[in-house]
Amino acid sequence: MSKISAVIGFKQNLISSGSDKGNTENMDSPYYFDPKRAGKDELKESKLLPNNFKTKWEIAKHKCFNTLSVYPAKGFTGDKNANFYEFLTMGIFPYVMGGLTFIGLFNGVSKYFAPRCADAAKKYGFGMALGVVFYGLANELSKKLISAPVAIKTGIDTDRPYRKVVDLIPRSPEQTKMANKEQKQQTEMGKENNTAFEYHKAFESVDFPRTDLFYNRARGKKRNEYFDMIAKKNGFGTDLNDSDQEVKPFIKEVVVKTKTAQNISKYLWAATGVALGVQEPWSKLMNIKPRKYTGLSFTEHVKNVFKTFGSAFADSCKSLYNGGLNGEINKNARYVGRTILGLAILSTVLGTINAVRNPYMKNNENMAHTKVFNDNSKVKED
Repeated sequence: MSKISAVIGFKQNLISSGSDKGNTENMDSPYYFDPKRAGKDELKESKLLPNNFKTKWEIAKHKCFNTLSVYPAKGFTGDKNANFYEFLTMGIFPYVMGGLTFIGLFNGVSKYFAPRCADAAKKYGFGMALGVVFYGLANELSKKLISAPVAIKTGIDTDRPYRKVVDLIPRSPEQTKMANKEQKQQTEMGKENNTAFEYHKAFESVDFPRTDLFYNRARGKKRNEYFDMIAKKNGFGTDLNDSDQEVKPFIKEVVVKTKTAQNISKYLWAATGVALGVQEPWSKLMNIKPRKYTGLSFTEHVKNVFKTFGSAFADSCKSLYNGGLNGEINKNARYVGRTILGLAILSTVLGTINAVRNPYMKNNENMAHTKVFNDNSKVKED
């Protein structure tokens, strides 16, 4: 026993003196912290990502690159690692190409028309092009009109992205050997030969949300820090026994309500975008002459384009709301325009109110005596 104690004491002295190769800055941990090892381990685990422009740009770039190169090649060759995520991601390609083909065909054939007919065809073709663009923009922005206020009010970001690490199946004995060695070459698919990245949203699945990613694993931090914040923000109280178990039903309800509201409102806003794109005032943009014919500098030309765009946008909104401009107002078009716009706004407002409404609040008579509060002996009022 004395020999064993001496060996253990000698090892501890080595660690405390810094003789061990590991980083011993955090001696409160049962194991020493190796930053290089931690960096590699991070690439092997799913990770929450910040919901900001940089992350969205990186995800869009990753999906676009793989949609045009990696995923089709894996599908056509029958790769074992081709999966449903890649199939859904490639669905972006026909959506974009379909819109561009629709615009190109309508505008391309106009050169075979008579001059006056060609001008009219170009006008409507330009309106269709704007309609396709505004359809996509309104479809995406309308989701934010609901998810943003829900995140502010409840603290639940239903659009929070995360990076999923997928273990790839080696396709040959040689690849099996290579999968165990560190690769120097970094690709868009992953950092190692036997792993790949997928980008999802933490709450994209209602039945299987990735709430496990919200637990805090940092040393010295509360494990349920995120769930404590949700509980406090939404009136569950503080110092809960199991805040994660208390608020998970509420989180699921908020996610379901938010997604339902988004699925309804996005089509109404998309229809509004199409209706806005086919308005008459957009013809102002078609009348802008190329810079070489105007004699303007590049800066002045860009300013003129933006000014014309702003004027056309404002007049198009008025035209949609009033059924046309002064002297060309159509009452039927007015009713249609106002109905579409009104339904889009109403669906957003009512959907947001319904999503943030909290039936678990203690001052709600219907929930005042439910199990969620009676089982928690440490609930305290703020």
